[in-house]
Amino acid sequence: MANLNVPDSVSTVRLRAIDAKTQVCVSAKGFVQPILPGHENLNLTSVTFLVEQTGLGKKVLFDCGARKDFENFSPVIKNRLNLNVRGLKIEKDIHEIVIEAGVQLEELDSMIWSHWHWDHHGAPEKYPPSVEVVVGPGFKDNFMPGYPTNPSSIFLDVNFADRKYREISFDDSFKIGNFRAFDFFGDGSFYLIDTPGHAIGHMCGLARTTPTTFVFLGGDICHFGGSFRPSPTVPLPDPVPSLHLDSHFPIPCPCSIFTAIHPAGPQSDECKTSPFFEVTSFPQSAYLDRTQAAKSIKELQRFDEDPNIFVCIAHDPVLLEVLPFLNDQPDKDLNDWKDAGLKEKAQWGWLNELPRDGKPGRPMLVEGVWKDGQLVTDFTKLKASLY
Repeated sequence: MANLNVPDSVSTVRLRAIDAKTQVCVSAKGFVQPILPGHENLNLTSVTFLVEQTGLGKKVLFDCGARKDFENFSPVIKNRLNLNVRGLKIEKDIHEIVIEAGVQLEELDSMIWSHWHWDHHGAPEKYPPSVEVVVGPGFKDNFMPGYPTNPSSIFLDVNFADRKYREISFDDSFKIGNFRAFDFFGDGSFYLIDTPGHAIGHMCGLARTTPTTFVFLGGDICHFGGSFRPSPTVPLPDPVPSLHLDSHFPIPCPCSIFTAIHPAGPQSDECKTSPFFEVTSFPQSAYLDRTQAAKSIKELQRFDEDPNIFVCIAHDPVLLEVLPFLNDQPDKDLNDWKDAGLKEKAQWGWLNELPRDGKPGRPMLVEGVWKDGQLVTDFTKLKASLY
């Protein structure tokens, strides 16, 4: 097992997961390769987190999901969504879910955005001005000011009004594993991790849930479990445990069902010890830097192999079947994830998205873009209310 050099600490955070009530379907070729017949689309849900340092009286959000009034995205984002979104349904905003769970927005100290993409920053202008936004390196130079001051901006001027934006600085003097790290509360309870590759300033989180256990808040370090699993130290089990999300595999099944479609070939030892997918080389990639993204994903495997670390990437649909959520269990947190076996329950659920026995993989979660029960054919024709 890798030595990640996580500093010792008895300080912990209370970690609660939030189902962002978002379903997205995108073309797989923008994210992974190879493209398997019957797996041309990726089903993406969205999970964010409420991180609470009770000893310090601090509450922060890690990621804020998408906003349901997507007519209020900037013109640049609307044009991009027209190009790459095949299905979209957003039922609620994160700030609504938080309030419904009994947490007032005034209780929040910070919104930490893993990165700037539309499905992670929510509706910042809906939060009280006292809630700062925490972003990764390069954010201010690349994304401020907003639209219409900058006609080509990703964000809106109203997103930045009357609010502090704090940009994290990482340096080589402190690393966890091979990632540069930042001790967010200053007590070892919660770290921000510099994980470049997908987007400018991309960060992950490492939440200490007991003095010796952690949840790795993966954001978009990758978008599919098969991008970092299996690995030499986390091989594909035989049989594969029963999977979630549908009834294809109500009981354990032989791993040969899946190794038959592994790009290394079913006769190779690699099919049980190397990821099924790598970062796409498609020109319209969702990854800013393919080489750097691959390095970050490779390092992620070292965290995943640690039995005391539970990796949760933002868009893993199986998490909706495994985790307790603030939405309907506001008193339930993830701090006992190891005793509850949540890592083992979630680890191989991504396989249920794949084709098997000549049959296509899981159908699209949502076809077409839906808003208020109506089908949207062109994002740019939606009338904005914020500009």
